[in-house]
Amino acid sequence: MTPCDTYISVIIPVYNQGRTFRQCLESVYGTKYHYMEVIVIDDCSSDQCSDIVAQFPCQLIRLRENMGPAYARNRGAENARGEILLFTDSDVCLHEDTMEMVAREFESKPDLSAVFGSYDKHGACYGFFSVYKNLVHHYGHQTAREEASTFWTGCGAIRKAVFDEMGGFDEGCRTLEDIELGYRLFKRGHRILLNKQIQVTHSKEYTFFSLIRSDVRDRAIPWTKLMLRERVFRNDLSTKSSSVLSTIAAFLALFALASIGIFWYSIYLFTLSCIGFLVLNLPFYRFILKERGALFAMKSVFMNYLSYLYSGVGLVIGISQYFTGALVRRLRLARTR
Repeated sequence: MTPCDTYISVIIPVYNQGRTFRQCLESVYGTKYHYMEVIVIDDCSSDQCSDIVAQFPCQLIRLRENMGPAYARNRGAENARGEILLFTDSDVCLHEDTMEMVAREFESKPDLSAVFGSYDKHGACYGFFSVYKNLVHHYGHQTAREEASTFWTGCGAIRKAVFDEMGGFDEGCRTLEDIELGYRLFKRGHRILLNKQIQVTHSKEYTFFSLIRSDVRDRAIPWTKLMLRERVFRNDLSTKSSSVLSTIAAFLALFALASIGIFWYSIYLFTLSCIGFLVLNLPFYRFILKERGALFAMKSVFMNYLSYLYSGVGLVIGISQYFTGALVRRLRLARTR
């Protein structure tokens, strides 16, 4: 196999990460691929991130105030010399072959604009909520379409010429700036590929409440508003038809349970809703059972059901905020006329 000669700029924004950030840099410099540069953007950290960077041959960009990952990544891209920009997070560890696989994708597919991978199924944190969330993400990407309409900065690469043409990330997005860029790429006809063999290890620790906050505030609400704004609706990733049906089944089961004794059909509705929910998610439960055993799988069923409930709430909030905002903008426009 001939060696790759594609020069890659690895861009890593960091904000108060400490231990996981050191592991991230160690993994980057521990890869088999060395035709690269590494650009770290310190998003006004208050810990020792800059001291960690000094121990590696990185280019460091310090921001004077916390501006968010989209702004930080754009500043890194402005200073990049590589023809390929590889974005990753400061709590992610690359595998030894990650960068080589990225380079080969672009070298073998001249029409490819961007490629991304997924978290591996192991993760680096061992609490239930951290392991569960990592497996959800891994399973979601491993069962998604390879021809994608989104992008992912956990481990995502894009041709610099294409990135510059698109104007980079939307700096008004504090979350999901990668999804937003992916939608713009998709609508412009750029080819984005999900390579399921490109995997990285995630080191994020979740608690019950931080998981809910992340899923609702940082994903369900902004993703709903983004889909409505960009008019991109695909049967893929978190927007699969099975996910929509699971959300409906979860709320029907909750309604039926609450109305037992009020409506004669409640017990039948509850039973059918539960059966439907389990059938829709059975492939995921089989995956969890194989990877983590029966006890973990049983806990995951409950957490999975709960996640559809609170994500459904986030969906409703996102829809309400989008149309309320649209109405306010129309009223303001009418007044100016």
